[in-house]
Amino acid sequence: MKIGEFVSMLNTTKDTVRHYEDLQLITPKWNKHFKEYSEKDVLNFQVVRELKEYGLSLNDIQLIFSLKDAYSCGDKELVNRVLEQMNRHVDLLKEEEKDLRRRRLALEKKVEAIRELL
Repeated sequence: MKIGEFVSMLNTTKDTVRHYEDLQLITPKWNKHFKEYSEKDVLNFQVVRELKEYGLSLNDIQLIFSLKDAYSCGDKELVNRVLEQMNRHVDLLKEEEKDLRRRRLALEKKVEAIRELL
């Protein structure tokens, strides 16, 4: 399929698709004068979208995709490396969550102190 159909199917933009191509997250094949997107490109785009929803950066996603290319799908080393990357992200989110909780509690105390003054 051509880029217009790909964009329409995935409800995205040509700029996003081209950016993902630059990052080698999707790799359409050239067919004479235009690029042709395959089912694999659709699946890879959907994986990128899902990983972004989990909060992973495009750099993290690039690393996961490079691991996928280096190892066969289902390879134990691939699974372990992706799991390691995901665990790092979970730890980062936990730290962010702690920081947000601390900031929220501090703000709540300030709000309560102001209420008491009124």
